[in-house]
Amino acid sequence: MSFDAILEPIAVVTGAGTGIGRCVAERLLDRGHHVVAIGRRPAPLADLAARSPARVTPLPLDVADAAAVDDALGAIPRVQALVINHGVCHTVPHDAPEAVHVFHHTLAVNLSGAMHVLHALSPRVADGGRIVTIASGLGKLGRAGKSAYAASKHGLIGLTRCVAEELAPRRITVNAVCPGWVDTEMARADLTREAGADAPAAVRRAAEAAIPLGRFVKPDEVAALVAWLCGPEAGMITGQAYNISGGEFSA
Repeated sequence: MSFDAILEPIAVVTGAGTGIGRCVAERLLDRGHHVVAIGRRPAPLADLAARSPARVTPLPLDVADAAAVDDALGAIPRVQALVINHGVCHTVPHDAPEAVHVFHHTLAVNLSGAMHVLHALSPRVADGGRIVTIASGLGKLGRAGKSAYAASKHGLIGLTRCVAEELAPRRITVNAVCPGWVDTEMARADLTREAGADAPAAVRRAAEAAIPLGRFVKPDEVAALVAWLCGPEAGMITGQAYNISGGEFSA
């Protein structure tokens, strides 16, 4: 497809195949964007594109590969909204034998991958455009076994705030969204791993009991906040990190 032929504003969403990213892509489609959907697995991207073949460009891509990111995104001439949502999460104590490998892999995807996408696309985000990163409550807090993930999300919030200042002269807003537990495939897999000898349902009940509003966040609720930050109403909000956690954390 020639991007020059696209008349709609272009939104680029990473991690768009499933979970929060899928819901964000659908929200932005409903708001009139053409969505460039990035992810590692072609099948979920193709499923999203089947919803609106003329208005979704699926783009399988490993964002940890800087050269591949530059090559793949170089053809996009203009971007109105960029949502950096991709990520991996592992539960590994910092002193486990595999901890250093997990740490470097997690930062390569979650943090370096975000930098690769920002570096490639921010010059082509339209003046007055929008950038949103999906961080995490663990980008503000800590949790045993989550050192790699938390470090990557702390770093992503810092990156977001720096880029917000750099792009402010062009009226581009840059904000982070920090979800707590979200009812996604990744979260359910995480609960299963953490359950060990316990039932995942029991571990989930314990997690929900620690949330004042008593349940996990729905992916579409995160997507609604992201879509709002991408819209005209949020034109004077930048450099912020918004919690969406049912009250689980407030830092």
